[in-house]
Amino acid sequence: MKWYIKFLDCLFVSIAIIDFYGSLVLYPILFIPALSHYQFPFRFFNLLLTVAALLFAVVYPILWHRRESNGKADSGFRHAWFTGVIRYWLAVEIFNYGFAKILGTQFAPSYFKGDSPWNSLSGLDLTWNYFSYSYAMSCIIAGVQIAGSALLLFRRTTLLGVILLLPVMVNIVLIDIFYSLPGGALMNAILFTLGLSYLLLLQGRAVKTFFIQSRPSLPAIRLAGGKNLLRIVLAAYAFAFIYYVTTTKAPAELTGKWRVDQLVRNGDTAKASDWVTDSLAWKNIYLEEYGRATFNPNPYVVESARVTAGTYKYEGPKQTIQFVLHSRTSAADTLYAIVTKPTAGHMQWKMAGYKDTMSLLLTKMPENLHY
Repeated sequence: MKWYIKFLDCLFVSIAIIDFYGSLVLYPILFIPALSHYQFPFRFFNLLLTVAALLFAVVYPILWHRRESNGKADSGFRHAWFTGVIRYWLAVEIFNYGFAKILGTQFAPSYFKGDSPWNSLSGLDLTWNYFSYSYAMSCIIAGVQIAGSALLLFRRTTLLGVILLLPVMVNIVLIDIFYSLPGGALMNAILFTLGLSYLLLLQGRAVKTFFIQSRPSLPAIRLAGGKNLLRIVLAAYAFAFIYYVTTTKAPAELTGKWRVDQLVRNGDTAKASDWVTDSLAWKNIYLEEYGRATFNPNPYVVESARVTAGTYKYEGPKQTIQFVLHSRTSAADTLYAIVTKPTAGHMQWKMAGYKDTMSLLLTKMPENLHY
């Protein structure tokens, strides 16, 4: 048996023992109030167990390899035991996450966070709120985790369990990394992913044999060399179309959130409090990259029932914007704006529409920060 297999066996068994103790013993001690008085001895034992497990991961592979060289070690039997521990460890831990989703301890709704502006939420809160939106989706993910964990408990179905669980765990690792989830959750996800990858590595010969020996049941279609050309054309078309769409977006200096510093309609300057009763007393204007415009009277939040929304088209050479807008209280109307840019981040619009003439002074607001 290869030396690195011995080392990885011992390493993952050590991780499994530490994690088993934390999940099955230490966590309940910390969580159950009646047992909280016994934290110190259990924490101290956890420290001793961690040191012993790390020493085992370093020393035992060396001893094992020497005994095998001397013909005194039944490596196959030990390998079977160690991979069994790894399988059961992964199954138990991923079981926990699956049942937590079904029983509601994971992705439980947060009423406080539900009333918070989305751009004030952390990556953890965004992820939690997103997945808590659909209980059915959470149950589907949980079902895959539970089914895959159950398959890990049996030697013959280990590979199928790994195939089910590995894509889920890789996705979780990426979410934990790029949405800045707590380090403990990320570390668990990485360890589970590495453990599953190791079990897949041990099944590498079976996987290789499957892909080499399996043959499609349908007959082959011959296109005299045109098949590769067709593949290239389809991929190129998809890229070219999406690339064309990206060329239609408005320039970056135009798009974004614009604060209305002054609005003059038919010679009358809007007062600071007019927005409370007048939906056309706009306070913020949102110009999206691909031609959507939203005129919002509320300076604090977007009120869907009061906004005036539609599309716009910017003509760079003419420095004009054509808006086609509608609100809940009026039919669609077309507005034309002549744009003046005195300084970066500021604009002046001379507009005509809604049977009105308007002048707007605008200041571009910084992009929302994500914490």
